[in-house]
Amino acid sequence: MAKTCSIVALLVMTAGCTDLKPMEARIADLEGQVNKLRSDLAILSSNATAANAATAASAAAASITAKEALSTAESNTAAIDAVNAKIDQMFKRRPSN
Repeated sequence: MAKTCSIVALLVMTAGCTDLKPMEARIADLEGQVNKLRSDLAILSSNATAANAATAASAAAASITAKEALSTAESNTAAIDAVNAKIDQMFKRRPSN
């Protein structure tokens, strides 16, 4: 009976060892996939950081342009108001006889 148990135990251990090879291969494959995903994630993170920097730079440039346009518009409005005031003064003057 002891021999039979030993043989069965040996067969179970041998069967267990042979079943580990496919599992080891799957684990190695999964490790490769995880490493690839880590690499992809690092690249995507770098790209996102660059895109954020470019967006911030564009936003800053747009803000400067908008401020310049507002300043020009305010200056033009002041000039138009001054011209309109002069025109109004010209029409309010009475011609001298």
